[in-house]
Amino acid sequence: MFNSMKIRYFLLSGFVFFIILFLGYFFILGRPQEDDSLFDIIFSYGLLGIFPFIWFSFHFKKQKYKVSSVLHIKGIHKQLPTILILICLLIAFSLGAYRLTNYMLSFIFPDYVAEMLSEDVPMPSNNFQYILLGINICLIGPIAEEFIFRGLLLKRLAKKTNIIASAIITNLIFGLFHSDIIAASMFGFILTLLFLKTDNLLVPIISHILNNTILMVLSIYLPDSPEFTNIMTIADLHNKMAPNLTLLIVSTIMLVIYIKRNTKVLARKNKVKGIRSADLN
Repeated sequence: MFNSMKIRYFLLSGFVFFIILFLGYFFILGRPQEDDSLFDIIFSYGLLGIFPFIWFSFHFKKQKYKVSSVLHIKGIHKQLPTILILICLLIAFSLGAYRLTNYMLSFIFPDYVAEMLSEDVPMPSNNFQYILLGINICLIGPIAEEFIFRGLLLKRLAKKTNIIASAIITNLIFGLFHSDIIAASMFGFILTLLFLKTDNLLVPIISHILNNTILMVLSIYLPDSPEFTNIMTIADLHNKMAPNLTLLIVSTIMLVIYIKRNTKVLARKNKVKGIRSADLN
């Protein structure tokens, strides 16, 4: 199903949708301003909500498949403990990797790192826009990204190459679309294993939603906890690097153990593909 969908058609359709959306915004609301939260919300809902929904709905209907064929709740409760543990490890890995990256860059580009550490993230000016942003980050974005990356890209590229190459390429691309490439790529790879292991897209969707929701809640209610995560200057970064590095090392070891125990799913998927290809020949 996903492997029959064309990535180039998705990208071309997305580009056309973007142009239409931009022109509509320009003629109705005028030229977008700097840090325009309304513009950001409209485009994030359009490109991560409306467009993927229309595109995937059309192709599911065209191929006469139901959404339940790729995501279902059966047996999902058995996956929840694993999901929760992995999300905690991935958040720890993300934090440690981000700090280590900044630490190394601080010796090469100190001004850039200092500006990045002190920079405030622009937030919507009213509560309604803030709620819309939260819904997009915690619900719409994760669902769309899983259909795009773990669905379309992973399956289509696997058809063209193999599942291992597809997993690597897909998650490197996934990382490039996020601020922390290393952490996002690891996050995507773990979700890929969960998807391939269960053949249920709902598993990575739930994992993605939980990850984003936990991070958003922590950023709102516990922005400076634990204390070693409160880093505003390069001096703070250097002084507090030890606990962040410990977090990275421990989480990396645990994640590598999980990956080693589950890489057999990649070999199994490759074997299945090889058998199908042989049958076709």
